[in-house]
Amino acid sequence: MIERIGLRWRLVGLLAAVLVIVALPYIVTRSSSEEALNSRDWVTHTAMVKASVYELAETLRNSEAAVYARLAGAPDNAALETRARMPRKVVPGIVAGLREMTRDNPEQVARIGALESIASGRMALTDQALQRLQAGDRDGALASMEDARQLFPVREQIDAVLAEETGLLATRRDDARKLASNNRLVLLVAALAQIALLGIVVVVSERQIAIRLAAESRVADAVMRSQLIVQAVREPIAMLDRQLRTLLVNTAFAELYGFDPERDRKLPLDQIGEGAWTDTALLQRLTDVIMRDRELWDYELTQRTVDGIDRFVVINARRIEQPDSDDPALLLTVSDITARALVEQKVSELNRQLEGKVEQISDVNRELEAFSYSVSHDLRAPLRHISGFAGKLETQLGDQADDRARHYIDVISSSSRRMAQLIDDLLVFSRLGRGALRLQPVDMQSLVEEARALVETDTRDRRIDWKIAPMPIVVGDENMLRTVWQNLLGNAVKYTGNREVATIEVSVNRLPAGDYEFSVRDNGAGFDMQYAGKLFGVFQRLHRASEFPGNGIGLANVRRIIARHGGRTWAEGETGVGATFHFSLPASDVPGARAGDT
Repeated sequence: MIERIGLRWRLVGLLAAVLVIVALPYIVTRSSSEEALNSRDWVTHTAMVKASVYELAETLRNSEAAVYARLAGAPDNAALETRARMPRKVVPGIVAGLREMTRDNPEQVARIGALESIASGRMALTDQALQRLQAGDRDGALASMEDARQLFPVREQIDAVLAEETGLLATRRDDARKLASNNRLVLLVAALAQIALLGIVVVVSERQIAIRLAAESRVADAVMRSQLIVQAVREPIAMLDRQLRTLLVNTAFAELYGFDPERDRKLPLDQIGEGAWTDTALLQRLTDVIMRDRELWDYELTQRTVDGIDRFVVINARRIEQPDSDDPALLLTVSDITARALVEQKVSELNRQLEGKVEQISDVNRELEAFSYSVSHDLRAPLRHISGFAGKLETQLGDQADDRARHYIDVISSSSRRMAQLIDDLLVFSRLGRGALRLQPVDMQSLVEEARALVETDTRDRRIDWKIAPMPIVVGDENMLRTVWQNLLGNAVKYTGNREVATIEVSVNRLPAGDYEFSVRDNGAGFDMQYAGKLFGVFQRLHRASEFPGNGIGLANVRRIIARHGGRTWAEGETGVGATFHFSLPASDVPGARAGDT
């Protein structure tokens, strides 16, 4: 009775420790995740508020700069007029957005209202200045602009709004740090509970070992009863002598191998089961077990039993001493693992697929993190400054700029536009890795013809010999696969621009595994195979932009799209001879998927 009570309390302790170990880390982890997401949202919220405030200030500055440019003698044109009147179109929307984002903060809402009033005053005086300018009253216009600066100072109000958002963000971060400290304390408690559980397990294990030793001392008294148990066991069991002849088999063994205990007494093992036990290596291992007192553990074998079924079995054997004889015997057990082997094979295949998917996701996450950081911190802000100040400089110089100054401004502007295009290409590349695939039957023939028609619009004065094989229907994302064909055919047309007659061949091949391999071959500029690894990298180019235009993002998009479809991409080429680009897609079971095959 006392032992039962003690066991009950030990079980209660184990359950409590397990509950602490499982529940507390889950709660802490979930809380930390929620707080992390909340902190991220508040950081984004603050950034959006600040960006809107900066946009409002920039719009007002651009409008007033346009008026001052007119006052400085700049010619009246539609661009200056549009800039001067832009706040009337943009500022109400910005203010409405700020009110929506700060509606949970009455003080901030009041500041936004004051900011709106100041902006309205400045816009009214700016409109007044424009009207006086149109009437030829430059002094009056200048006075209106000075009144706007004196009567409606906007900088202090903007600083107040930004300071409030910065302070709120700092407070929320302090709260997050406090919560993280509390979570660490809870995790410490869970660790102590784990240590306690380990101690309980050790004590219980020691007691179980003692119980087992006591039970083994009584085994000798249960030999006769064990024979009855052996017969009832559904796992095949046999006892063999030195010559591997049967001494005893249980019912499961007899049924599986067609053994008759009355007729087949002392029958050699290799004559049982119609050849199921003729494996030479197994027979030698069993002989070693009984002659040299070795043990055979988990020997896997495929046997065809009397029912005509191939079974995967695991064989174990050990030598035992017989109570009524000096000759040892061999105890043989057979475990049918056919179902388990099939399951393990399936699990292994699923694990392989999962590892591939995890590797793809890791690559995408690393690229996305690098891209997001670059766009948000290193590219967008300085690009806007460069482009904006180049425009201001051009406006400021006006007719006073000489040819060299105009050239410098043109270089800055064109470089800014190129950088903007690079950023847009990066955004496309990022979206290709994050968007969900919309899988559906896709007619590759239609996509190829559509891409061909698109790239031919700019090549009406060129001779291009197209060779397009019949294409199949595959399962994939139609928009993404359309991008693949447009990039590959576009590259083929571009890099054959120096050929008098360009030859572009599109083909498909069915691989032994059932996958489709698509190829685009051209007779263009080609490339050196030692640099083939760079082809599918972001912004990696093997030719100068002066020879062939482009940003080097197209093939990177192709590789990402095909990888998301479970395929792969590669290329072959020779400088001055041409190039061939390949990509593969998994086989499809869609009816009509082999369209074009005979």
